[in-house]
Amino acid sequence: MYTVRTIPPDILTDARGLTLQEAFTRIMALMDRHYAFARTCRVMHLMMTGVEEGEPEFLSEFTTDETARNAIMAQVCAHGFGRFRVITDEEYRREVLTRAA
Repeated sequence: MYTVRTIPPDILTDARGLTLQEAFTRIMALMDRHYAFARTCRVMHLMMTGVEEGEPEFLSEFTTDETARNAIMAQVCAHGFGRFRVITDEEYRREVLTRAA
């Protein structure tokens, strides 16, 4: 499970206990991006609205669609667009909850 944190972090907006797909969907919604996955030949691409100059292209060469989409969602969560940080719930507990105690 994952936690989506804004940058700068705010414990009031942290979204914990999310699956990879939920974390990806939350980031895309908060960025106001519409998106679709499309395959061209052997490569799965993430197409989305509102792409800014300098943003990476998110793609995967995995052969099964589900695996390719999961790889792309992981790339997006790792990138965070400079506005979000996605960490595991375990990392969140270590970083945030243990500090508060």
